[in-house]
Amino acid sequence: MDSHQLDIVSLAWCRELGLPHDALRRPGTRTVRPDPDTVRFVRLGDASALVGPEWLLDRAADLDDDTLAARATLVELTRDHRGRVAGPRLLAFAGQVGSDVDAEDPLVSHDLQHVQTLEALCPPDDVAEARLTSRRAWFTVVDETRRPLAGAGYDEWQGIVARIGVLTAPQLRRHGHGSVAGRLCTNDAIDEGMIPQWSSHPENTASRRLAAHLGYEELGSVTEVALS
Repeated sequence: MDSHQLDIVSLAWCRELGLPHDALRRPGTRTVRPDPDTVRFVRLGDASALVGPEWLLDRAADLDDDTLAARATLVELTRDHRGRVAGPRLLAFAGQVGSDVDAEDPLVSHDLQHVQTLEALCPPDDVAEARLTSRRAWFTVVDETRRPLAGAGYDEWQGIVARIGVLTAPQLRRHGHGSVAGRLCTNDAIDEGMIPQWSSHPENTASRRLAAHLGYEELGSVTEVALS
């Protein structure tokens, strides 16, 4: 990722959080914005941003970013408001097209029907993680009988970032099918002029390993809290 690509990523997140366009390009600073309905803490490189109610901003004011990024911290800070914490999720980005497709002339489908068939083969948690049917561009690797093996897709976010999801049939994992689908999807997003973004739970080592193999670089994290 070069500096221009980092500017694009930070701009997308600043738009999402309602912050000045350069807020996440100020190393060593945390930008805050009051919002009575939303709680999100985002880190990108050495900068961070916290959006939330005034009472949360006050409670977090003396905490460093490492502490605030911990799930347990936001659970405790929002306990009396019955906060339900999602995350943290690691954010990784790819800046270059990769040539290592890991397969020769793979059979690829772009049809929603194959995505749905693949999802039916996978555990609900994996389906929810990848969210393939909510994407707009699909790359499903199929065998000679058109049986789906793995799939990837992306949706355009803030006009400049492509959010990537990858899903592999459980019995066919560790055969490289997810890597093929992920590479084709990532390359297409870059060719369309976007920066691909990969999101993983910290404990999901398989997802993080695949992202690294495809050239994604972990540069930040996001934690969200739903308040009652």
